[in-house]
Amino acid sequence: MPDHYQLIQQCIDRAVTAEQARGRFRRSLHDTLPSLHRSIHLPQRDAPLHITCFVIRYIQAIPSWLKRLDELCHAGGLNFVPVRELILHSFSEIPERQPHEHGLGSILDEAYLAHRTMEEINDALHPICGTPLLPMDPMVANLVVRELLGEALACQLDSLADVLLHRFEPTELDPKRLVSMILHKQRYDDAPGEWPDFARHMQIDLRAPSLPHHMDLSH
Repeated sequence: MPDHYQLIQQCIDRAVTAEQARGRFRRSLHDTLPSLHRSIHLPQRDAPLHITCFVIRYIQAIPSWLKRLDELCHAGGLNFVPVRELILHSFSEIPERQPHEHGLGSILDEAYLAHRTMEEINDALHPICGTPLLPMDPMVANLVVRELLGEALACQLDSLADVLLHRFEPTELDPKRLVSMILHKQRYDDAPGEWPDFARHMQIDLRAPSLPHHMDLSH
């Protein structure tokens, strides 16, 4: 039986290698960055490089994070197969015949779908388990990637993540299964940095647009 997450890792490795060789994604950002929402604050020096490094880290986290969630759901008796299969299928659809064409841009929508799905499932299970299964806080990272993808595509992927969540249906857990899942979670001794806030580490954050000084805020 193939290692599903190894297949995803291989796909990611090809994309990163292609970017390191050609830098196509980084070059494309010179046209993309000026149109990003003004609330996204980037380092002033070589912003395309910072965004490229951020995207690489964002994508590279997927196999280990997804596998961790898969194992925890299995311990809880929850059917993770539909989630795993759809995300695996989305990565496997990326063409391999011309590896030089396979870069970060061609894999970013698959990465966003995976992260948004993990975020939704983690949020859904949090009140049931009393604790997040994955110690992740991907909100800022997902919002930045959403801007890179564009609103139309991001909305389609959000809808697909919602469909996956409903198919997953983590509404009830058998008490014994719940205990099993929580105990399984406690076996992990997460090393510092295993669950990074990619955006913050790359000095990327969200800031409320400053209001003009002449505006009357008394009303």
